[in-house]
Order: sequence, then structure tokens, then C-alpha cells
Amino acid sequence: MGTSAARASRALLRRLIAVAEEQDYHLMVAGIDAANAPSIALHERLGFVHAGTIHHAGFKFGRWLDLAFYELKLRTPIAPVDG
Repeated sequence: MGTSAARASRALLRRLIAVAEEQDYHLMVAGIDAANAPSIALHERLGFVHAGTIHHAGFKFGRWLDLAFYELKLRTPIAPVDG
């Protein structure tokens, strides 16, 4: 990925994180093709951690793909509500 595309991706993901926090979400989850190293690196740079992988989750481009899940705990809402 070129540097301008990488900057745009990083800016977009940062904005999504900010919007999620503004709306008092507690957790973000990303599902990423496990072979997509640039996307995984981007998410890790912004604090996401690997939460698990589903092997052979889909078939595309003539091969089975693994789906890696990454999670980011957001600032906990001041007053979480049940339900």
C-alpha cells in the first residue's frame, strides 16, 4: 500500500474509533484476512490485539482464507447500562 493510501487508511480507522467512543461503545472488533499483513499491522499500531482466528472461513481466489479477529477496548462509558 502506498504511503498516501496508508495515511488515508490510518485516518479513517482513527475516525471510526473516535466515533465509536463518542457513541459510548465499549469494544471494536475487526475481522481481517489473516494473510493481510498491512491491515493487521495498521490495526495493531492503533491498539487492536489478536482475539482469535477462524480457519478456512471462506474460499476466494482459489484458496481457503483464514479470518483473524482483532479487538480494541475503548474507553469504558462512565455509566454503562445493562441491556
